[in-house]
Amino acid sequence: MKNSIYTLIFATGLMLFACEEECSIPDDLVDKDYYSQEIFNNAYIDIYGNWELTDVTGGIHGSGHELNFDLLQIRKFGVYTFYQSGRVLEQGKIVVEDQTNDYLKITFSPNEDSEVFFFDSEKEIIFPGKDILILQSPCCDRFNYHFDRE
Repeated sequence: MKNSIYTLIFATGLMLFACEEECSIPDDLVDKDYYSQEIFNNAYIDIYGNWELTDVTGGIHGSGHELNFDLLQIRKFGVYTFYQSGRVLEQGKIVVEDQTNDYLKITFSPNEDSEVFFFDSEKEIIFPGKDILILQSPCCDRFNYHFDRE
């Protein structure tokens, strides 16, 4: 019984140590600058922050799918990271395709050193308040992602 407890403690310690390296953004990507100035106008300036995924809707049958990540982080200027349980899934820059005070269309463009995770990268931003964010597909049986500010 004692050996089982020691083994469990040892395994837990190894997992925590491994996660410490794996769950953070690599140093060469932390301060990655894609833009030298702000890319969002005043109507969308509050988009920066951590966004917890709460629901996925849409798709061919309209029922969405299971949550395949849990956090979207958006940092200045236009840097994004998708996370699942603290592990980086994809990191890159946000490309503004079209922007007015009432409309924002973006594309997530992964860094060349990043894995490609988020394949449906073209999204319209619905920002009904400072604490709700929706990434809506512009067309045709694709998925919409709903977030609450963390």
